[in-house]
Amino acid sequence: MIKAIIFDFFGVLVTEGFKRFCDEYFLNDPGKRRQAIELVTAHDWGKLSHEKYVSELARLAGVSEDIVHAHMGDNQPNEILLEYIKRELKPRYKIGVLSNAGDDYIHQILSSDHAKLFDDIVLSYRHGMVKPQAEIFEFAAGRLGVNLDECVFVDDSSSHCAGARAVGMQAIWYKDFGQMKRELEGILSSSANE
Repeated sequence: MIKAIIFDFFGVLVTEGFKRFCDEYFLNDPGKRRQAIELVTAHDWGKLSHEKYVSELARLAGVSEDIVHAHMGDNQPNEILLEYIKRELKPRYKIGVLSNAGDDYIHQILSSDHAKLFDDIVLSYRHGMVKPQAEIFEFAAGRLGVNLDECVFVDDSSSHCAGARAVGMQAIWYKDFGQMKRELEGILSSSANE
């Protein structure tokens, strides 16, 4: 039986500034895109400060740090999803966040009312683990007090969803709200009938 739903942050609960930045500056340069991904990964692990991450990304793209900040600071809450969580999911399930993040962006982007929707928030840089490592999914479920097979994980990365499935969670690869809602309600309905 499903008891918890865990959401990724960037690309699911809010828009994804890093991906838009890469699409704009590295769309036709796979080498630089790979270097940008290495930078964000180091940042998410907590091995690269935010200032160094921004300066290195700016250098790689050949733009000012202000342009990088503008892209990264333009993340907007996914209001339709947050409202759905508030009205439909929060009353019946534990709700978590599991994000590869190099800083505490959640409280900078979401309102305090939105942040209160989540029973727990796991940010990679705080714990020295990143998705899709098995340990971070196990850690997130444990903090919510549920078993892995009692969780649904929602992420916009197929590899992160594969990591969640590998440890026994059900997972939804987020493409848009409508698709995610249909898949989630199917899982929850099946779970309720078990």
